[in-house]
Amino acid sequence: MIILASILTPMALSLVAYVAAKRSTTLAGFISAIALLPILIISSYVVLSAGSLSEGTFRDFEILAFRVIPFNGIFLLTVALVGFFVALFSPPYMEHRSEELGRDSSLFYLTYGFFLGGLAGSFVAANLISVYIFIEIALIASLFQVLYYGYGDRVRITVMYLVWSHLGAFLILAGFLLLAAKGVYYVPLLVESGYLYQDVLIFLLILVGALIKMATLGVHMWLPYVHAEAPTPLSALLSPVLVGVGGYIIAAVGMYTVPAGWTQWLVYYSIATAIYGGLMAFLQQDIKRLFAYSTVSQMGYMLLGISLFNTLGFTAAALLYLSHGLGKAVLFMTAGYFITHLHTRDVKKMGGLYGWRPELAGAAIVGFLNLAGILSVGMVSEIVLTVAYANHFGSDFAWYVPYAFMLLVTAVYAFNTVRIVFFGPHKREDKGAVDMALVSIVATAFVSLLFFIPPFSTALVDNVYRFLEVVGPWR
Repeated sequence: MIILASILTPMALSLVAYVAAKRSTTLAGFISAIALLPILIISSYVVLSAGSLSEGTFRDFEILAFRVIPFNGIFLLTVALVGFFVALFSPPYMEHRSEELGRDSSLFYLTYGFFLGGLAGSFVAANLISVYIFIEIALIASLFQVLYYGYGDRVRITVMYLVWSHLGAFLILAGFLLLAAKGVYYVPLLVESGYLYQDVLIFLLILVGALIKMATLGVHMWLPYVHAEAPTPLSALLSPVLVGVGGYIIAAVGMYTVPAGWTQWLVYYSIATAIYGGLMAFLQQDIKRLFAYSTVSQMGYMLLGISLFNTLGFTAAALLYLSHGLGKAVLFMTAGYFITHLHTRDVKKMGGLYGWRPELAGAAIVGFLNLAGILSVGMVSEIVLTVAYANHFGSDFAWYVPYAFMLLVTAVYAFNTVRIVFFGPHKREDKGAVDMALVSIVATAFVSLLFFIPPFSTALVDNVYRFLEVVGPWR
């Protein structure tokens, strides 16, 4: 039961981290990071070696059935990597936040392991009901973090998060139950079932529930509030890794029941989501709200890859989850560094910060490069997405215009933010602190660059692509 043990390890060690946090947040952060190493090892092995790990017989209704293949292995790898670096980042920030609130950070570290373990479980669980249970574990853990360590009207934000997140989860569950009533107990992609059948009701339930979790256009209203007001280590996990669960569920379950002709409408909707999120990000002055709207845009990219409904599109969606996860984690952690040391989230109060902390500026620029698809793993994902898009539309060149505009909007808000924050007029003469938070930010940015370089980038693309050729719903 290696897979199950790896998922339960961060949950079990969160109890140790809870006790340790009462004495030392640094020790609690290290324990929380180390607890994710088993997940990191398993996912790295599967993704980079094109391997496959399974637990369970997959007969009848087996609740403890798990499988890791390169497709969901990329999602699992992202959870482990981001969770590891955010855990190391968190001590300086949580000390600062705890002093502001007058309470210790022990509850944060208690819920941290359950949040990451729940997320990991939702990606590797093969039984549909298990997927829902793990999602609920992650949601409940994150609710406590927002309530106890968030900003602004924490109670109202927590209730908003509770309502929207569980509305999405319940709709997904309803779709899963209807599948179970028809004898489908497992995630179709993980058991290589092939396309199931067209079912409008099941597809709509899973799609709408997953879109709420992804915070796409029209059902995104909760995200700017929750992700902006959550404690920043949680924001660095919510925005890149939690919202992507919806995309995974659409790809691994929903697209196996999609009615004919519906994927084209999803393509249009995805592009609209990406453009809207990018434009809204450009207008924000609160840096955390800017990054939150950026997530809306990036989920449009991910949904677009899935909606193209081909092997390259699904491959791009997985790689976009990885590039967005690493890039956005860097940026939210950067925002947390600003909050801790500059005591502001207002972009207008920043400027010339490249000289204040060059390493931080360099890492943040790499984070934006991930979103813009330039010289990072983000470039790998967007190249694959572009090829998938070209294969889908062929010589219908009119549809290349909105795609190009989508890419342009992302580049504009990304580099405009870099210009204002890091290369505007100098407003500070001191230097930012060199602490574990800064080291974690730089390390995360470095990993995103490392995945751009062969053989890592080629292994990521080739291994996911080859598995999807065999197990994809378009067969």
